[in-house]
Amino acid sequence: MNEALRTRLTLDRARAAARTGDLDTALRLLGKLDPTAADAPDQAEAGTGTGAAADPASAPASDPASPSAPDSASGAASSAVAVLDLRARVHAQRGELAEADRCWAAVQELSPGDAAAAEGRHTIARITAGRRRMRPLVRPGRAVLAAAAVTAVVLAGGAVVALGAAGRGAGAPASPVRADALAGRVAALEAALETERTALGKERAAVERERAELAAAEERRAAATDRLDAGLAAIAGRLSMPGVTVRRRSQDVYVRFDTGLFPRSADVSPRGRALLRGLGRRMAGMDVRITVVGHALPVPGGRTRGGSVVALGRALVAARHLAEGGGLPRTSFTLVSADQSDNPHRQPPRNRTVTLRITPQG
Repeated sequence: MNEALRTRLTLDRARAAARTGDLDTALRLLGKLDPTAADAPDQAEAGTGTGAAADPASAPASDPASPSAPDSASGAASSAVAVLDLRARVHAQRGELAEADRCWAAVQELSPGDAAAAEGRHTIARITAGRRRMRPLVRPGRAVLAAAAVTAVVLAGGAVVALGAAGRGAGAPASPVRADALAGRVAALEAALETERTALGKERAAVERERAELAAAEERRAAATDRLDAGLAAIAGRLSMPGVTVRRRSQDVYVRFDTGLFPRSADVSPRGRALLRGLGRRMAGMDVRITVVGHALPVPGGRTRGGSVVALGRALVAARHLAEGGGLPRTSFTLVSADQSDNPHRQPPRNRTVTLRITPQG
C-alpha cells in the first residue's frame, strides 16, 4: 500500500476515535505517524521496480498523475499539519495543555498563518494565565478535527489511485457518507425526542386529570362538610330548650336531660314525659337519624360493666314519647343501652335517664 495512503487512512481512524471520545486510541494511532515523513513520495511506486529512482524524462510532461517535487513537498506539509493539529486537540481534550501547545507551535512552524493553531495557543495561554476556565476543546460526537482528508480509493488496472483529498479548513467539503450518517443520527435523535415528548405529554395530562379529580373531590368534601356543619347548627338551635343541654359535635348533636327522667325502672316521670314530647315536637319535619341511649345505675352486687335490660327499656319508652310528640315514625329511632359505667352525670339519681344523638340524613 502507498505510504501516503496508509498515512491518510491512519489519520482518518484517529479522527474517528477522537470524534467518539476514544482519545487514548486516537493518540495511539497518531503515535504511529511521523508528521515530518507524511506524504513522502513512495520510491517503490515511482521507480522502475528495482528500488532505483525513476527517470523524470520517462514520464510525459503533460501527465497530471506525475507529481512534481513542489507538489509532493506541499502534500507532506499539509499532512504533517493535519497530524500535529489533531494531536494538539486530543492533548487539549485530555487536559495536557503543554503537549497541545507544543504541537500547535510545530503547526505554526510549518504553516505560520494557521488560524486554528494560533487560536488554540491563545486559548491555552488564557487558561494558563487564569483568565479562562478549562473546558474541552474537542467534543465527542462533533466533527471537530481541523484536518479532514476524505480519500476515495478505487482499483484501476491493479494500481491504487487517490482520487482526491479535501484540504484543511472551514471551506473543505464534507464527506457525503459521513454527512448522511450524521443526518441519520440527527433524525433518530429527533424521533426519540418526539417520542419522549409525547410520553411526557401523556404523563402531564394524566397528572392534570388526577389533580383535577383530587380538586373536585376536595370541593365535594368541603361542600359536604359545609352542609353537615349547617345541618348540625340548625338542629342544635332548634332543639335548644329549658331542661336539656344541647351540644353540637363534629358528626352529630348530643342532647342530655338535666334531671333523671325515670324515678324507678322504666316508668317515666311527668316532667320527663313533658320534656320528651316537647323535644319530639321540635324534631317534627327534620330529616334526621335519632339514636336513643338508655342509662341505668349498676345494681349493688351485680355487674358494673355492660348494658342492661332496664336501660334498653328506658330507651324504648323515651322513643315512644318522642314519636308521639312530633308525629314521628318509630322507624326514625335506633335504641341502644349504654355501658353501665358510661353515665352522663356524676350524681347517680340523675343517671336514670336517656341521652340522644341526632345526625342529619344524607
